Amino acid sequence: MRCCVRLLPAVFALVILAMGVTVWTLQEDARAQIEEMGTAATDSTQWFLAQSEVEALALQRAILLMEVDATGDPALARDLRRRFDIFYSRIQTLRSGRTYQRLRNEPGMVEALAGLQAMLDAQIPAIDGEDATLRAALPAMSAAMGQGITQIRHVSLEGVRVFADKSAERREGVARAMTTLSLLVVPLFLVLALSVVILSLMVRAADTRNRRIAAVGSRMQSLFEASIDAILVARPDGRILGFNAAAQRIYGYSPAEAMGSDMVDLLTPRDQRAAVRALLAEVRDRRARPRDGGPDIIQATARHKSGRIIPVEVSISVAEGEDGPLLVGFVRDVSRRAAEEAEMIEARDRAVAGEQAKTRMIAVMSHEMRTPLNGILGLLDLLSLTPLDDRQRQYLQAMEHSGRMLLGHVNDVLDTSRARGGRLVLAAAPVDLRAVVAAAVDGLQAQARAAGNCLTLECQGADHGLVVGDAARLEQIVVNLVGNAIKFTENGTIRVDLDRTGPPGQIELRVTDSGIGIPEEDLGRIFDEFVTLGSTFDRKVEGTGLGLSIVKGLVDAMGGEIDVASEPGQGTAFRIGLHLPPAKAQPQRPDLPAPAPVASGDLKVLLVEDNAINRLVAREMLRRQGCHVLEAEDGLVGVQMAQDERFDLILMDISMPRLNGIDAARQIRAEGANRHSPIVALTAHAMPEDLARFREAGMDRALVKPLSRADLVSMIEGLRPAPAADDLEALDAVAGHRPGSLRQRILAELREGLDQLPDGGGAALAHRLAGSAAVLGLAEMHHGLIGLERDLTAGCANGQIDADLRKLRKMLDSYAPETAVPEAEPRRQAGSGP
Repeated sequence: MRCCVRLLPAVFALVILAMGVTVWTLQEDARAQIEEMGTAATDSTQWFLAQSEVEALALQRAILLMEVDATGDPALARDLRRRFDIFYSRIQTLRSGRTYQRLRNEPGMVEALAGLQAMLDAQIPAIDGEDATLRAALPAMSAAMGQGITQIRHVSLEGVRVFADKSAERREGVARAMTTLSLLVVPLFLVLALSVVILSLMVRAADTRNRRIAAVGSRMQSLFEASIDAILVARPDGRILGFNAAAQRIYGYSPAEAMGSDMVDLLTPRDQRAAVRALLAEVRDRRARPRDGGPDIIQATARHKSGRIIPVEVSISVAEGEDGPLLVGFVRDVSRRAAEEAEMIEARDRAVAGEQAKTRMIAVMSHEMRTPLNGILGLLDLLSLTPLDDRQRQYLQAMEHSGRMLLGHVNDVLDTSRARGGRLVLAAAPVDLRAVVAAAVDGLQAQARAAGNCLTLECQGADHGLVVGDAARLEQIVVNLVGNAIKFTENGTIRVDLDRTGPPGQIELRVTDSGIGIPEEDLGRIFDEFVTLGSTFDRKVEGTGLGLSIVKGLVDAMGGEIDVASEPGQGTAFRIGLHLPPAKAQPQRPDLPAPAPVASGDLKVLLVEDNAINRLVAREMLRRQGCHVLEAEDGLVGVQMAQDERFDLILMDISMPRLNGIDAARQIRAEGANRHSPIVALTAHAMPEDLARFREAGMDRALVKPLSRADLVSMIEGLRPAPAADDLEALDAVAGHRPGSLRQRILAELREGLDQLPDGGGAALAHRLAGSAAVLGLAEMHHGLIGLERDLTAGCANGQIDADLRKLRKMLDSYAPETAVPEAEPRRQAGSGP
């Protein structure tokens, strides 16, 4: 639009010029025609035609006079010759004169003139001869002239007509030119009038624009002077043309000092002058282009008048000046912000260093605490196999309960440290979510009943099948939430809802209790670490305050959300929303592949462990299983011992000095006598990423510390055929019991456990009973309990579970009659949370 407005004056000028040229051409044509008409009115053309006829008659008269003259007067001959020459000249003019071309173009005119010319040419000999000859030719000449007069009269009349028509045409042409001229003069006048109006409007608009430009210039000057940022305007050669008050405040130079000076030499530190010169060169060559997203903010430094260096932010733009492009720089002093950022970075570094030190301290302390705990719990497990009276067994159970509670706290601290450090890795395997939640709830039934609570599980929505997730972490979430509810609920109800009514993969888990509730002011901090509600001296429950923090970290790691609603005295409701995509494959056990069985007989075991107490526990457990044990105090010694001597089993600790367990396993698999021997890892944390590293190193499976006798027995029984029933007396002797007492006690434990299933303990109880059956060498019973554990974990129908239990009870009845044993106190599981 603006382009059209700018072109409008040029268009009007072209129109006016074209119309002016046309009017000038028409008036010149009219003037020429008018002059031509004026010339024709006085011209002798028609007179010449008429005079030619007169000259023909005069010639005829002279011929007649000489013809009747009897005296022979020479004057008459001279007059005749003169008249002939005149008439002859007239005919020559008519035949060749340009003025009479149009006459000659008329039909018959050329022939008539040619006839006259021929007639005159025939008389020339007589005219040029003697008078006597002339007199003799007079009669013939007179007759010829009679015809010539007729012809010349016809030419004269035709000429008058032709030239009259020509005059009429000229008059019509002049009239047309005048009409056209008048038609053009009117539009030209209108165009000129319109041009005057438009020019007036343009002058007014230009005046308005000039006033606006002046106002904008005034505002820009005000902004230029009032800006809190320094504004510098410089030519491509670096000479400063603009220097506002903020620039004076930042750089210390007055405008009078700065104007006209070289910006590079005056304001730029030495190490940045080359870059500024290059930028000015780009401006001079018009190579500097503004970016699409606006000018960049450049972190740079400037030089104060005093010589000190100032941190600044610079934004560069290019403007057009009268003499070419100009560099416009906006400079902001960021000294205060730079100092604040330096302080923040220093504070952050101190906080990060403190957090890292805290994390390292927690990891080291937890590891150092786990090491003696492994020994304590392992030795307690061995001590339970020795003859104890009821009070000693009660003490033993209390010690084991306290140890495992402390181990749970240590594990919670490690999980929190791992989550805080971003090292929490989740497995992605097919999971039967309903079975995982049911197993976790079953495992907490005894603890809930001990507090007088009714713990129920409700599943809503269709079972969409398996999902992809981390079964262990999902179970940990349920255990922590339900365990927390049990702690703060007495003689109440705890309900777990697994809601899958939404789209496939959309999971909602709710844990609702009727406990003491949480005050509103505490809801915002219950997910913080080490938060335990209540004062130090009036706490009714134990805990580290990490349970809910761990739940929050796990839910966040899974990309879910958790919220809580509570009413003091009425209870608390936790809601977790997760998106677990559907899985296609069947769930896989997280254990490593089972090693190949070895030959029957005593197992020869290489125990590679750097901790003496852990070696003692593992050695005694292995020896009680009839194994021959050789020990290595680190991985390097273990590799040397495994080079030449073959072992049926190698138990390999992971964290050891000189050579860790993973590298040791790789070397054993590479060469030597034990390239194909089973290698079992002893590790504190069997996370999915750890198990993958173990497999890569050539290990067959893993046992998690603290080492459990049942897990060790189950693993060993997978390596050799079950012992015959005749060997059970030897087990009693090894254990220090009276003959048959170990068998009777384990069988009673199996019977009691089967009576509790499937309602109490669930898959966890079935797993423990399988280990007990393995101790007695009851292979069929052991495999049956393993199958029951698998069915409970997979959430099979009640009919399948009942069938498994009937088969196991029948199998148990076939071994020995029931023998009663003292009832053991139920173990309470240690939970975590506020």
